[in-house]
Parts: sequence; structure tokens; C-alpha cells
Amino acid sequence: MQNTIILPPTKETELKQFIRNITADAKRKDLIQVLQAVQEKYGYLEKESLRLVATNLGVSFSEVYGVATFYHQFRLQPPGMYVIQVCMGTGCHAKGNADNFENLKLLLEMKPGQHLSKDKVFSLEAARCFGCCSLAPVIVVTDSTGAYRKVYGHVDQKGLKKILAEYRKKAKEQEESETKCEMMVCQK
Repeated sequence: MQNTIILPPTKETELKQFIRNITADAKRKDLIQVLQAVQEKYGYLEKESLRLVATNLGVSFSEVYGVATFYHQFRLQPPGMYVIQVCMGTGCHAKGNADNFENLKLLLEMKPGQHLSKDKVFSLEAARCFGCCSLAPVIVVTDSTGAYRKVYGHVDQKGLKKILAEYRKKAKEQEESETKCEMMVCQK
């Protein structure tokens, strides 16, 4: 009698299987929905996922990459625990959100071209209008999955510091909770 060892799936095999499943009945016209599903599950679109989507849909990598980089909703790098989106629409821009964006970069100690804080708690993104111009200037904070979303209006530098402190506290609490969970047998 031969023993069979079943290894747990690796991230790569799980990614391949997930993309194979969501593209099984998909066509080229479904590309955006497929990319949305991949990003919803993994938080961003890594290069390998783009390659797998292209292969499974029968389109070129450059077409998939073009769509992923054209639409603002897609991320090609892993996000922080919390994503801060700064509205750059006309109303928010006129009320100082460009300055808020630069202040956030300073407060998060981000270098030019950097979008993720050193502690990986925050990602920073410029965004288009959120449709709440009467609250300008506006920022939106989401978690990395997009399941949590909070809109902040009339934001100034003092408000930015409060918001960052609030989410740093949440991140610390979550980290402590996960650490306790690892020390004990913990079921989620």
C-alpha cells in the first residue's frame, strides 16, 4: 500500500486555480470584472496574476497591463493596511487638498514616488472626485480590501494628524490581537 502525501496549496497554485475558476466562462469583454475579482481577493494585481489572466482569457499581456494601468481602481503594488485616498477633484483641489496630499507625504515620511509608509500601515493615493464636494476638501480611508470605507470632510492639517493617529491606533490594536491569537490556539 502506497501512502499519498497531499501538500497544502502554495500561493502560486492557489492564484492559478482562482484565476482558472473565474476565467472559465469569461471572455475578453469580461477583463475588467476579472481584474476586479483578482484584486478583491488579493488586494492588488501582481504581475503574475496579470500574466495568468491574459493567458486564460486569450489576450495579450500588454492589453491586460494596459487596462490595469489605465483605470485608477487597480493597484499594481500591495497596499498598506489602510489606504488613504485624497480627492483631487476641482472642488477639493481648490480648497487645498493638493496641500493635504503633500502634508500626508511628509507626515508618513514618504519619498517621491513612494506610496506605502515604511511601517506598511498606510498607502497614499490621489483620487478623482468622490461626489461629496460640499464637504471639500475630502479624503477617504479604506482598509486594504475595500470592505471598510470612511469619508472625512473639511480636512485640514490638524485633522490629518488626528486621522493618522486614529488608524495607527487601530493598526496597533489589530497587530496585538493577532499576536495574542498566535500565542493561543485561536479560531477566527
